[in-house]
Amino acid sequence: MSSDSEPPRKRAATLEEARLRTILDSMVEAVYVTDGDGRVTLTNRALEDLIARDVVGRRAKNVIRSKELKQAIRRARKERKATDVDLESPIGDKVRSFRAQVSPLPDGAGVVTVLHDVTRLKEADRIRRDFVANASHELRTPLTAVRGFAETLRDGAYRQPVDAERFLDAILRHTKRLQRLAEDITLLAQAESPAEDYDPVTTDIRASCQECVASLESFAGERDITLRLELPDDEVVLELSGRALDHVLLNLIENAIKYSQAGGEVVVSVRVDGAYVVIEVRDKGMGVPEKYRERIFERFYRVDKGRSRNEGGTGLGLSIARNLVRRLGGRIELESEVDVGSTFRVRLPLLRPGED
Repeated sequence: MSSDSEPPRKRAATLEEARLRTILDSMVEAVYVTDGDGRVTLTNRALEDLIARDVVGRRAKNVIRSKELKQAIRRARKERKATDVDLESPIGDKVRSFRAQVSPLPDGAGVVTVLHDVTRLKEADRIRRDFVANASHELRTPLTAVRGFAETLRDGAYRQPVDAERFLDAILRHTKRLQRLAEDITLLAQAESPAEDYDPVTTDIRASCQECVASLESFAGERDITLRLELPDDEVVLELSGRALDHVLLNLIENAIKYSQAGGEVVVSVRVDGAYVVIEVRDKGMGVPEKYRERIFERFYRVDKGRSRNEGGTGLGLSIARNLVRRLGGRIELESEVDVGSTFRVRLPLLRPGED
């Protein structure tokens, strides 16, 4: 029987059901409806994508396992009161955060639950709070030192030439550290900002590596480190931001020099590997233990905190490098072995997205 022969009331109900289904499936929030007995009668695509199983006919408590959500649904059923609740629940192999809105349906027909996935917002908030706390900690030490030395000079130490010179040197050293931190924070903000201009220009990768190595030869020489280039004979040219690439190279090479033993060698190489240009910075330094390798690109994270501060590092360099490489459309990798050395590998696509 065709739909044209259906009674108007039934046809209207069918259309309304299809309309409701379309609306629900277009929502980014996960939705499920339970009846008066607490069993699921309706879900939307977002919920199905989230939990990857059919829950229609099951108890509401088995959809998202959460004591807070279970209580909110019970309250909505019995007291006919809408409520919001924040919760965390294991979904798959990770714990996700939700803001749930639970509302009773008319005449005690059931409850509708809308789940807003706020996992990324929670993570962003955690990162922001950690960043503020870490930045404050990094600022506090040099500021305290500068204030202490300045007060000592004011109280009469300036009259003792040897002491005055030593205190002024310390003030200058800590001021440079503050300046480096301010510059790195600014650079990190730029690297993470979609509004920052990293427009591509024709960039000679070999020339960029040569210039960055040349600019750090004096620094390497002071530490008795040899810098060596391994470059292909043929020209390697990409359309990308040379400014961003230089920041990445300078950061990785300087880092390799800092963590190499005197008499060691840092090698910067370039090669074409399939659809990518691969730039490697290799050292024979202390290496990075396996348990730290996933975290080494985090902001302010240091494997050897004492040595990093003594070297004048801010703990932001590798995070800046990772964000800039992403802006260039590539990825950065680390291979390392303790007491053998580390290789930081940057892979940049030969073709930018959208190019033929």
